[in-house]
Amino acid sequence: MESLDSNGVERVFLRLLNCDTDHGLEELLKKFLIPVLLSLQSDKALFPKLNELLGHVNKRLQHRTEVKLPFYALIELIKRTDLTPFTMNMGVLYVKKSYERLSLEERLANVDLMFGCLGSLSEFQGDVIMSVMLPTLKSLRIPNYKEKQEKLVPSVQREEIAKKIFEFSLKVLLMPYVVLTDKESWKDQPSLSPDKISGILKHVPSLTPEELEGAKETLVNLTSCEIFNFHPPLIGGLMVVAGADTRCSVSDAAESRLKKLRTTVDWEDEKVVVLLYSLFLGHDKLPAGLKSRSYGVKAGSLRLRMKLLPVLTLSEYAANLFPLNIQVVFGGLFGTDVNRQLNLSSVQFVHKICDDASFTVVKTIGPMLKQGLLKSVQSAANADLKLSGRVYLGLGKLSTRCPDLFSSDVYLLSLLLSMLEQEDRELIADLKEGLFLMTEAYKAVLGTEEEAMLEELLLKYINKSDSTACCVALRFSNILHPTSHLPSRYLCLLALGSSSQEVVDEARAGLRGSDNDKLPEFEETVRYISNSTRERLNTPSLCYTVGTHRLPYVPVVFEEVLKFVRQCLEVGVPDHVVTESEKLRKLREILSSLPEEVVSQYRELLMSALVPAAPGNLHLHAMEHLAQLSGALPETLSLSLPWSEVFLTSSLPSLRYHTATLLGIAARSSTDITLVDSWAERILSLLNDKNGTFEKHDGSILAAGFLAPCTSQDLTSKLLSKVISFFNSDHLSGVCTAVSQSASSLDLGTFIGNESLEKLHQHFITGISQTKEQKTLISLTTGIGSLHVHCSTLRLDQTLNTLFNTSKHNLMELNFSTGKTLSVMASGAGSSPSILDVFVNVVEPGVARETQITKDILHKIIREYVLGDVREIQLQAAAIWILSLLKYCTDSISIKSYRSDIQHALSVLLSNKDTVTQEIASEALSLLYTTADDGTKSHLIDMLKFTLLNETVPHKHVDMDTKIFSTEDIGKLPSSLGGGNLTTYKELCSLASDMGQPEMIYQFMHLSNHSAIWSDRIGAAFGVGNLVKCAGEELQPYLASIIPRIYRYQYDPNLKVQQSMSNIWSVMVAKPKETVDKYLKEIIADLKSNIHSRMWRTRESCSNALGDLVRTRTHDDVILAEMPEFWELVLKIMDDIKESVRKSAAKTSEVLSKASISACNIDHGARGARAISTILPVLLDKGITSSLVEVQTVSIVTVMKISENAGKLIAPHVHVIIPAFIAASANIEPKAFGQVTTMVSGNTEDKDKMEAARAALALTSPLISVIEKCVRCVDDTQLETLVVKLSSLAKSSVGLTPRVTLLHTVSLLAVYQQQDLTKWVGKLMGAMFVVLSDRSPAVKDKCAATVAVLFRYAKPSTVDNVLDKLRSWYLEKDDSIKHLVAMVMSKITNSAPDVLRTVHGAVIPLSLFGKHSKEEKEKELWEMVWLELGVSDQSVVLLHLSEISSLCALSLSSTSWTNRIQSADTLATVATVLSSSYPPPQLSANVELLLNATTGRTFPGKSAILAALAKSLTAPKRSNLSDLGVEEERVMSVFLREVRKKDADYVSHVMRSLGDVLLGVEVSDCWEDVWGICCTHLVPPEDEEEEGEESKEKRKKTETFTIQTVTQESAVLLLGVGWRVCKNKPAKIVQLSEFLAGNMRICTWKIQLSVLCSIQHVLNSLGTSQKSSTAQFTEELKMSVYQAVIPGVLRCVDDTKHTTVRALALKLIAQIFDSCLSANIRLKTDIIKEVLLHLRDQVSVESNQNLKSQGIEIVSNLEKNFLTS
Repeated sequence: MESLDSNGVERVFLRLLNCDTDHGLEELLKKFLIPVLLSLQSDKALFPKLNELLGHVNKRLQHRTEVKLPFYALIELIKRTDLTPFTMNMGVLYVKKSYERLSLEERLANVDLMFGCLGSLSEFQGDVIMSVMLPTLKSLRIPNYKEKQEKLVPSVQREEIAKKIFEFSLKVLLMPYVVLTDKESWKDQPSLSPDKISGILKHVPSLTPEELEGAKETLVNLTSCEIFNFHPPLIGGLMVVAGADTRCSVSDAAESRLKKLRTTVDWEDEKVVVLLYSLFLGHDKLPAGLKSRSYGVKAGSLRLRMKLLPVLTLSEYAANLFPLNIQVVFGGLFGTDVNRQLNLSSVQFVHKICDDASFTVVKTIGPMLKQGLLKSVQSAANADLKLSGRVYLGLGKLSTRCPDLFSSDVYLLSLLLSMLEQEDRELIADLKEGLFLMTEAYKAVLGTEEEAMLEELLLKYINKSDSTACCVALRFSNILHPTSHLPSRYLCLLALGSSSQEVVDEARAGLRGSDNDKLPEFEETVRYISNSTRERLNTPSLCYTVGTHRLPYVPVVFEEVLKFVRQCLEVGVPDHVVTESEKLRKLREILSSLPEEVVSQYRELLMSALVPAAPGNLHLHAMEHLAQLSGALPETLSLSLPWSEVFLTSSLPSLRYHTATLLGIAARSSTDITLVDSWAERILSLLNDKNGTFEKHDGSILAAGFLAPCTSQDLTSKLLSKVISFFNSDHLSGVCTAVSQSASSLDLGTFIGNESLEKLHQHFITGISQTKEQKTLISLTTGIGSLHVHCSTLRLDQTLNTLFNTSKHNLMELNFSTGKTLSVMASGAGSSPSILDVFVNVVEPGVARETQITKDILHKIIREYVLGDVREIQLQAAAIWILSLLKYCTDSISIKSYRSDIQHALSVLLSNKDTVTQEIASEALSLLYTTADDGTKSHLIDMLKFTLLNETVPHKHVDMDTKIFSTEDIGKLPSSLGGGNLTTYKELCSLASDMGQPEMIYQFMHLSNHSAIWSDRIGAAFGVGNLVKCAGEELQPYLASIIPRIYRYQYDPNLKVQQSMSNIWSVMVAKPKETVDKYLKEIIADLKSNIHSRMWRTRESCSNALGDLVRTRTHDDVILAEMPEFWELVLKIMDDIKESVRKSAAKTSEVLSKASISACNIDHGARGARAISTILPVLLDKGITSSLVEVQTVSIVTVMKISENAGKLIAPHVHVIIPAFIAASANIEPKAFGQVTTMVSGNTEDKDKMEAARAALALTSPLISVIEKCVRCVDDTQLETLVVKLSSLAKSSVGLTPRVTLLHTVSLLAVYQQQDLTKWVGKLMGAMFVVLSDRSPAVKDKCAATVAVLFRYAKPSTVDNVLDKLRSWYLEKDDSIKHLVAMVMSKITNSAPDVLRTVHGAVIPLSLFGKHSKEEKEKELWEMVWLELGVSDQSVVLLHLSEISSLCALSLSSTSWTNRIQSADTLATVATVLSSSYPPPQLSANVELLLNATTGRTFPGKSAILAALAKSLTAPKRSNLSDLGVEEERVMSVFLREVRKKDADYVSHVMRSLGDVLLGVEVSDCWEDVWGICCTHLVPPEDEEEEGEESKEKRKKTETFTIQTVTQESAVLLLGVGWRVCKNKPAKIVQLSEFLAGNMRICTWKIQLSVLCSIQHVLNSLGTSQKSSTAQFTEELKMSVYQAVIPGVLRCVDDTKHTTVRALALKLIAQIFDSCLSANIRLKTDIIKEVLLHLRDQVSVESNQNLKSQGIEIVSNLEKNFLTS
C-alpha cells in the first residue's frame, strides 16, 4: 500500500464522516488505515490533518468494541524497518487496539505473530505489545515437546525476539500482585521502579491478579522451553526470580524448570552473576563497568534475596567479584530487612568466598569478614546457636586462607575454646571443626611471646573434664609441636586415660605422628618422664591408688608410658637390624653409652609398675621391658626370689614366662653360686608341693628350665627330672619350653641318663604324632629339636620324619616353628643366638660348623618334598623350611655348598600355583642371594634368569594314579598365553635385565610379595618389612628405569602380576602423584614403545595404563602434547586380534575422548585452540576413515562433541571436519536399512519409499547439526578449500547417506554463505550434475533441491551454463534423465523465480517443449514450471518463437523418436496458440522442418509430425497454402506418400491429418488419389484367377464390407472429407453414396458414426443445406443419392444402444427430406413409407426426449408434406 496525498486524506476524511454503521467503519478502516499511517512519514504538512483524522477514528472506536481493525496488515506494517519512530509508535498502538478486539481463540492463534514483530521494536514498543498480551498469556499452554513448541511459537527461536521476551518477563516476574489493586504502593515496591510498573500496567489497566499469575506461569514455561533461543544462564537466573513469587503455581513451575536446567546452567557466567547481584543489591550499587549489563532494577525483596543468595553461593565467579561479594555478606547479616535464613545464607556465602575466592580477594576482604563474623556471633550467641556454629566454621575456613589474621589472636582462641562448654551438639560440632581448621594458623605463634600463653591455655583445657575441649586442645598441641616435643607428647600420654574415645583417638594420633616425624631422645624422655612421675607420686590427687600402693598413672596410661619410652629407646636401632639378638646387641651398645643415672631411672620406672597389686597387663609390659633391659645389661640386674615368686604365679602365661626369663638372666649373670642354688632349691620345693596351683607349678617349671644350666650338677639333675615328670600333664607347654631352654645349653643325657633321655625323646615323638592343637604342636617341635643340640645318641631320622610329617596339618605357624627347629638341629651347639632365647644367650655368634645333619635335612626336603610327588600343602611347608634354614643357618657350610640346589628347588616352587608358596620361595631366593658372595651371586643370577625366562620345571614320573590336572586348573589360561605361574617372576626378571641390574631380581622378589602372612607376626619374625624397606632404598637410583615398567605392570591382565607390581609400587613410591608427575615423560615413552608389543598382555596393560594416566591428568600439558599419538596408538589396537585388548582399547578410547573434549573446550582459549589443531587431524585422518566400526564411532562422537563445545575455536578446521563427517555418514545408518532396501529391490515402488525414508533419516543424524554449526563458521579463506573437497566428494562418494549428507551440506553452505559462495557456485554445480546421475530417486530429488538453492546465488554465466546443460541433457539423454531435468527445473522455479525471469529466453522454450512429454509425471512437473513462470501463452510464445523453433528444429533432427514426437507436438501447440498471429516466415520455416522430418523410416509416434504439419497449415485459417508461403504440391505429395505406408496404425493417423488439411485449406483436386487410397483399405482385393467375369460383376453389385480396424475407420472419414476437393462430383457422387450407405451393415457404433459423418459431408456437397441447390447436381442425381443413402441411415436409426448414432442419423434424415422439400424432389413412396415405419417404431421405444421429439417432428413433416401430396 502507498501513502495518501492531500486530496486522498480529504476523501478518506469525508468518507469517514459519511460512514454511519459499524460495518461500514470496519470496511473503511480495513482499506485506508494503513495508507493513513504511512502518510505520517511522507509530508509533514499533512500532520495536522492526519492527527485530526486519527483522533476522530480513535473517538469512533472508543465505544465500538465490535469494530475490527486490519490486524494482519498492521502487523506487517510494524515489521517494516523504514518507518519513522512516530509512525512506528502509532502502528504499535493500533496493533494493541486491534489485538484487544480479537476473540480469545484468535488472540491465542496470533500469539506468535505478536512475538514475531518484537524484533523491529524498541523496548517501549515491545512492552506495549507484550503488555497487551498478558491477559491472553494466561490461557496459552506451552507444550513439552520440541516439535509442538516449534509449531506454536517458532519465532522465539530468533535470538533478538527471545531477548525482548526475556527482558519483559523479568519485569513481570518481579512485579508484586499488590500493585494491581493499590496504585499508591508503586513507589515503595522493591525491584521495580514506579516507571517500570506504569510502563506495563497502563496498557492493561484492567489486569487482574489471577491473569497476572497465569501470565507469569506461561512466561516461566515459555522462557524455559527447549526452543527459546537465549543465554541459558540468564534463563536460570530468571527461574530463580520466578521461584521467589508469592503464588505457588508460579514458584512451583519455576522450581521444576530450574531443576531441569540446573545441570546445564553455568553459574560462573558473568551475565547471570551480574544479574543476580543487581537483583540483590540494586542497579545503583553496581560498579560503573557492570551497570550496562544489569537491567536497571532496584534491590530485591527479602523473599527474592533469600532465593538469590544460595544461587550466588554456587558461583566461584560471584565469590571473586569484589566489592559486591562483601556488600552481599554485610547486607545479608546486618541489613535492615533480614531474617535468620538470610543470615545463614550470608554465612554460607562467606564459606564459599573462603573456599573458592582468589588469594588476592580473600586477603583484601579478610579483615572485614573476620570483623563481620565476630560481630554476628556476638549478636546471635544467645539467639541462634545454628548461626553461631556456621560463623565459627566460617572463621575456621577464613583462618586457612588468612592465617596472619589469627596467629597472634590468642584471646580469640580462648574465647572460642570457652564456647565449647555449650550444650548444643550442632554448635559444638561446627565450633570444633572451625577450631580444627585454625590449628595451622596458630603455628606462627611458636617462637613468639604468645607461645607461653598458648601452651598455658592448651594445658588448661587438656586437663579439663570436658572431652570436647580436651580433644581440641590436644589437636592444637599435636599440630603446633613436632613429635619430638616431649611436653606435648606427655600430654597425649596423659590424655589416653580419658573416658572419651574421641580424646583417646586424638592422643594416639599425636603419639603416632607421621612417617617422617622423629621421637624424642631416649635420655631426654627418661629424665622428663621420671621427673614427672616423681612429681605425680608426691601429689596424691594425681596418683592411682591400688590397695596400699600408689601408681603415678592409671594403669592404661602407665602401659602407654612404658611403650612410649621403649619406642624412644628403639629409635637408635637401625632399620636393617631385623633379628632380636642383633637388636639386643645394639640396645646394649646404646644403654652402655648412657649415664648410669638414666638407666637407673628407667629401671626405677619399670619397677614402679611392678607393685603386686597392679593389674596384670601392666605387670606384663613392665616385666617384658625389664627383661629386655636386663638382657642388654645383665650386670645391672638385682633380683630377689621372693619378689619374683609373686609374678611366677601370675595368671598370665606371658608374665610367668618373662619372670622366668628374668630369673634366668639373673642366675646367668650372678657370681654367687650359693644364691643361685638356693633359688633352685626353692623352685624345686615349689614343684614338689602337691597342693600348689596350676600357675605356681607352671611358673616353677619355666623357672627350673632357665635355672637348670646355672646350678650345680645335682640340683640340675633334680630340676630336670622333676620338670620331665610333668610331661604328660597339663603343663606340657611349660615343660617343652623348659626342656628347650635347658637342652640348648646342656647335654641332658649327662644329667638324667641316656635311657631317660631316650624316653623323653619318644614322649616328644608320640606327642607330636597324636596332638592336633597348633600351640601344643609348636611347643613339642621346639622341644624335640633342642634335644639334638648337644646330644648325638638320639635317632635323627626318626626326629626328622616326625617333624616333616607335621606338614600334613597345613598350619602356617606350625610350619615356621618346624623350620626353626630344623635350623636348630642343623646348626647344633654353634647355632646362631637368634635361635635360642635371646634374653639368656646374649653372646657373640659362634663359628658355624659343617654337620651331616644339615646335608640330610636339605637332601630330604629337596628330593622328597620339592621334587617329589607330594601334596600342595607339603610344598608350602617345604618352602617355609628352606626359608628358615637360610634365615637361621646363614653361615652354614652345607648351606653354602648347596646354594645351587636350593635355588633350583626354590625356582620350582616359584612355578607352583599357590600364591603363598610362590611368595615364600621368592623371599627365600632373595635371602639366598643377599647372603652369597660376589662370585656365587653371579652364578645364581644366571641360573635364575634361565629358569624364569625358559620356565623350566623338572620332569615327574607319571603313572596311572598321577593327577595331571587339578579341578581349579581346568579352564585356566596356558602359560604360553600369560597364565603360567612363573609369569610374575618372569616379568620381574625381564625388568631387572632391562635395567642392566640383573641382581635386582631378588630385591623385586622381596617387594612383590603381597600375601597377608608377611604383615603379621610371621613376617615380623623374618624381618620382611625391614628387608622390603631396604630393598626399596636400594632401588632408588634406578627409579627412572623402574617406575615406567612398574607403573605399566600394575595394569597387567594377570592378577598375580598386578598384585605383585602394586606391592612393589606401594613400597617404592611414597607419593604416587608426585612420582608419576616426575617421571611422566618416561612413563609415556614406555607405554608408547610397548603398546604394540608382540605380547598381548603387554598391549593390554599399556592400554589400561594409558587410560588411567590420561583420566587422572586430563589437563596436563605433557598429556595434551602426546594426545594425537595416544589416539593413533589406541585406534590401532582397537583392531587387535585379542578380544580383551580390543575391549581395553575401547575403554581407553572413551577416556581419550572425554579428555579431548575437555581440552578442546572454548573456555580454554588459546590452549583449547592448540589442542584442537593437534587432536582433530588424527581423528579425522585415522579414526573416521577407518574401516572398523568401533573406531569410526568413537572418532565421530569425539569430533562431534569437540565441535559442539569448541565454539569459534573450531572455525579454522571446518574445511576438514565437514568432508570427514560426510564421508563418515555412511556408517551412521543402521545396517538393517541397507538389508531391507536389498530385500525390496524387486519392487520399485517399495524401494523408492525405503530410499526416501533413508534419506529423511540421514538428515536427522546428529552429524547434520554439527555440520550446520561448522558451515556457519566457514570464512573466505576456507571456502575455496571446502568447495574443492566437496566437489571431489560429490564425484567420488558412494552410497545414499553420504550423498544426501553432502547435498544437505552444500545447501547449508549456500544458505549461510550466499554472496561469498557466488564465485564457487559453478564448480559446485559441476559436482551436482555428477550426483544427479545417481540411481537413487531420493538422491536425485535432494540433488535437484540443492541445485535449485545454488541456482539462486549463481553468476549469470553459471546460470546460462546450467540451463544449457539441462537443455542438452533433456534433448540427448534417456527418459529417466528427462524426468530428472523436469524435477530440477521445477525446484529451481520454486527456489529462484527471480533468477529465471532474467533468462526467459532459455527457460520458456524448454518448459513448453517439456509440457508435451508423454510421461505423465514429467508432464505435470513441466506444467508446474510453466504455471510458476506466470506468463501469457500467446504473447510469450510469440515473443520466444525463434528460440522455440530452434529447439524444435534441433529436436526434429535428433535420432530420438521421442524427441521428434515431442517437438512435433510443441509445434502443433505453437500453431494452436498463435492461430492467425502466426508469422508467415516462421510458419513457413516450421512447416519446412516438419516436411523434412517426415522422410525416413516409420517409427511409433511419427504420425505426430504429420498431425503437427496439419495443425500448422490449418491453424492460421488461411484459404490457400500459398498464403502461408507453403508449396501445396510438396505438402500433398508428403501426405499421399505417407498414407501409402504399410503400418496400419500410422496410416490411420496420417489419414486423419490429411483429412484435417483437406478440410481446413483449399487444395487442388486430389479425389482420385484419396479414393484410391481409401479403396485400398476398404475394398477387398480381387482374385481374378479364381473368379470369372460373371462372379466379379455379381460381387460388385452386392459388395459390402465390415469396418473392423481403426485404419478403415479413418479411411471412411477421409472419404467424406476428401469429397470436398473433388471437382467432378456429379460423376462420382452416386457411386460414393452407394458405397457408404450400402456397406453400413454390422459394425461398431463408433464406425457407424464415422460413416454417417462421411455421408453428411456428401450431402453437404449437394447443397442440401442451402436454400438453392448447386446447378451441377440435377434433381434426378440428388434423388439417386438420397435413395442410395436412406437405407444405410435408417439402419443407424434403429440402433437402440447409442444415442449419438441415432441423433446423427435422425439429423441426416431430416436434412435429406428438408432438401427434398426445398428442391421439390419427390422420392418413391415405398422409401417414404419405409422411413415412416422405422421412425414410428423408433419413436415408440425412444427414451431420449429430445430424440423422440425430433423423430416425431420428422414423422409429422413426412406425413404432412410427402404422403398427403
